[in-house]
Amino acid sequence: MGMSSPIMAWLMLALNVVLLILIGTMHNMAAMWLMGIIMTLDSVASLVALYRHPQNH
Repeated sequence: MGMSSPIMAWLMLALNVVLLILIGTMHNMAAMWLMGIIMTLDSVASLVALYRHPQNH
């Protein structure tokens, strides 16, 4: 998981806390949507970090 900034890392943590609250209060459909958003943001952040700091192989 490649975070491009501390702000993005804090945002991901906050979204995951909200996700846990939604799961705990049985709001399953909202939790599924939020999980999809979190996974998409994580993938985009990883791609940005990968192309911003390419590794020479």
